[in-house]
Amino acid sequence: MMGKKGIGVIIIVLVIVLTLVAFYSLNESQTVATGNVTKLNVSSEGPFPLSDLIDEIENKSYYEGYDNDTLNWMKSLGNKSVFSGNGMFVVMSPNDASKIPSVYATDVFINEFFECNVLDTRSLGDVKYPKDVLLVENVNYLGEEIEDIPGGGA
Repeated sequence: MMGKKGIGVIIIVLVIVLTLVAFYSLNESQTVATGNVTKLNVSSEGPFPLSDLIDEIENKSYYEGYDNDTLNWMKSLGNKSVFSGNGMFVVMSPNDASKIPSVYATDVFINEFFECNVLDTRSLGDVKYPKDVLLVENVNYLGEEIEDIPGGGA
């Protein structure tokens, strides 16, 4: 009889420990998902279709030597929108892209600031002007900065 009681206690302790481990794991993964917010800035001259960027990479000489794996990954993303930033292309859903104002100006640079979750980052590889390609979601627009172009305007 004493052996069965001991086994019962051990099983109860194991269940409690496993429950605590499962609870900790769930809370930890939720923290990572909500805590992975990155601030980015891009040019306000966008968005443009991802398919246009793919076509440009495949056909323009300054992308010669691009990474085929990155390009195939980009093709697999489907109907996405792209903004260009300093050293990067930021890929997102058309819905997220609609949260960022798009302004084309000739005498100023307009930078749009936002925070988002970065899902994946890939490099275009060993190209003349290397850029990273970031896939993002959950865009939260923060604002913009307007910078005069020296010698521009009147």
